[in-house]
Amino acid sequence: MRKLVTIAVTSIFFGCATPGGTLNAHAAAPRAKTKSSKPRTDRLTAEIIADLASVSSAVVSPNGKSIAYTVRTPPEAIEGPHGARTIIWVTPSKGGTPRRFSAAGVSSRHPRWSDDGKTLAFLSKRSGDAATQIYLVPSDGGEARVLTSSETGIATFEWSPSGKEIAYVTAAKPTAAEEKSAETGFDPQFGDVHGTQRVLLAVDVKSGVSRDVLVGKQHVGAFAWSPSGDRLVVRLSDRADIDATMMYSRLYTVAATGGATKALTDTEGKLGAMAWSPDGKTIAFLGAADIHDPTAGVLFVVPAQGGTKKALTADYEGTGQWLRWLDSKSIAMLANEGTATPVHRVGVDGSMKSLAKPRGICRRIDISTDGKTLVAACEAWDHPGELFVGSVRSGKLTQITQTSEALDGVKLGAREIVRWNAEDGLEIEGVLTKPVDYAAGKRYPLAILVHGGPEGVSLNGWNTRGTYPVQLFAANGYVVLEPNYRGSQGRGVAFGKADQKDLGGKEFTDVLAGIDKLAADGLVDPDRVGMGGWSYGGYFSGLAATKHTARFKAAMVGAAITNWVSFTGTTEIEHENSLVHWDLWPYDHYALVWDRSPMAHAQGSKTATMIVHGSKDTRVPPGQAYELYRALRHSGTSAQLVMYPREGHGLGERAHQIDFATRFVEWFDTHVKG
Repeated sequence: MRKLVTIAVTSIFFGCATPGGTLNAHAAAPRAKTKSSKPRTDRLTAEIIADLASVSSAVVSPNGKSIAYTVRTPPEAIEGPHGARTIIWVTPSKGGTPRRFSAAGVSSRHPRWSDDGKTLAFLSKRSGDAATQIYLVPSDGGEARVLTSSETGIATFEWSPSGKEIAYVTAAKPTAAEEKSAETGFDPQFGDVHGTQRVLLAVDVKSGVSRDVLVGKQHVGAFAWSPSGDRLVVRLSDRADIDATMMYSRLYTVAATGGATKALTDTEGKLGAMAWSPDGKTIAFLGAADIHDPTAGVLFVVPAQGGTKKALTADYEGTGQWLRWLDSKSIAMLANEGTATPVHRVGVDGSMKSLAKPRGICRRIDISTDGKTLVAACEAWDHPGELFVGSVRSGKLTQITQTSEALDGVKLGAREIVRWNAEDGLEIEGVLTKPVDYAAGKRYPLAILVHGGPEGVSLNGWNTRGTYPVQLFAANGYVVLEPNYRGSQGRGVAFGKADQKDLGGKEFTDVLAGIDKLAADGLVDPDRVGMGGWSYGGYFSGLAATKHTARFKAAMVGAAITNWVSFTGTTEIEHENSLVHWDLWPYDHYALVWDRSPMAHAQGSKTATMIVHGSKDTRVPPGQAYELYRALRHSGTSAQLVMYPREGHGLGERAHQIDFATRFVEWFDTHVKG
């Protein structure tokens, strides 16, 4: 039995960072919990949610003996009130005292072991750095040193198999002509789509000298080394804007020394993770079934020299998320399957069997080079991400960290998975959280929190966060339903496409049928119902406030599409939305898309509506919020508009998360509970 290691985030940082940003890699975490400076409470608060520590990723050393993992650390454990930081820790995989491997005052992320396991590389931006750089630290301790001097920042990197180089992706520097034009003010932008081109370079680990791997105008999205280190597979797009990178990327191979690219295979639509087989003969990748598939969830293989791809999981009722070769004949695939995240062993012949079924939800996993050790950052309904370790052979995972000390003694609402039939008989499922101190036989107010996408999914994990405060609603006496309506991922390609050409139609009545089911079971009061969500979940809430106003007392419309016509003309995802969500071009179907817009039904709304948006949102421009707010105000509806400065498509700042979560619950308390 491995011993659970507690990381008490209020007092874990014993190592000292030098003025140059280096650190002592032997800083130790205490083995026992320390008393928190915050007053203890059995009630969840917005502050507790915002400040929860959690393990967000984990990578195992090649020999499986050590694990590097990242911990999201709340503000009180770092310098200054700037919000959470990500700190890198290393622990023995068999259990033991973890050591902090990155400085406490700055964020560090993306830890990666060299193939010999002697060095850990990671990304960070320290004092004196122009942008995010690659840092190296010996695995047995010592000082971290900066390897790169990128002027534009490094997005991602991977070690070469030899350990002599690291390939990395960075933003392209402006040309001399572009810099001169900008200095003199002659810098017009042409066209309606823009993005920052990323290029692929490699840096010599000893000298720190970088060289170009790919030269040209194509945008680099991702890459992976061949096992021999002589080639790379790269994902490229002709443009760097969001639509192009999402929908029109292609796979190529290129010599590690640089040169011309070679097309790997024909693909359509979205692309995800990719990796070479150990024998170098095959490349596996996650991608869309076709241009209209909402996700990159199908597992494909293709000969490394190029050719016709083969779909291994085309009929699988789940959505691939991550892959790793176990040997040259089989692949480990992490998937969203219903509300769970199993790991499957998929053969190149298309066979599939279960490899691991973790308790809760795993969003990040890794497997040692010898194929024996499995590590994962997993969460459950009662705790955020923690580090889990197990063997590939047994498939069993054991939790070895405890970072969420702030939840000790806090009462949480119980969780279950519920299922019901839609109007047309299709089975729909959702995640149900009961109120704290639930009493059988009592009808409760219902808060429906809808995921975005629509190809998102609500899983049976720690679903409480600043923008979706599930357990905060449970603490305030609500039943919370998170429905996975048709169009959600986790149930295969056909289910993911089941809402196309019908957005806001049957997918919404899927949710109405869920309300009716809970009411028929005597669990909720159908006259006290509110809906809230972000992005596409906000769109759902906009429909609840307008077209379906008779069913809802209150709504929270977050970063939402409210007018499909104006949204299509202003969003950065015009093609992605039209191809994989609508599966039609809105300009060619004006009557349909207008009817499915909350704006079309604002007159006569009786639903108290809080509209929330980030002022810097480019995915769903803020004009969508202003349109609905003014229409509801004109119709006499009780409405509130909350704009958060500096925020994009969601909320990142701690103060904004706390303000929003508190405001959200109070809005429902006033208008749903009455």
